[in-house]
Amino acid sequence: MKSKKLTALILVGMLLGILVGYLFRQHAGDDAAAIKSFVDGMSILTDIFLRLIKMIIAPLVISTLVVGIAKMGDAKSVGRIGGKTMGWFIGASLVSLTLGLIMVNILKPAWR
Repeated sequence: MKSKKLTALILVGMLLGILVGYLFRQHAGDDAAAIKSFVDGMSILTDIFLRLIKMIIAPLVISTLVVGIAKMGDAKSVGRIGGKTMGWFIGASLVSLTLGLIMVNILKPAWR
């Protein structure tokens, strides 16, 4: 039940973001100064949000790994899991890097 509530809150947040963006665009029109002012104000909130997420991720991942390794006990199984983890990490990194390079070459965001 809690998962459904969180999903609903995320969807409401997305819809509110779309609505605020649409209403602001209707209000500001093509006024570049108003748009820049709004974007600068919103960027403070997004920076705070992203920094909070980054602050939480590293301790969460490290503590999860430490607890997982502590519960395993056997050094052989820890090594096997560690090897699989490194394989998945390297594989996911290569896939994301390749996908990013392909998308940059297709969309060329810096050349527009």
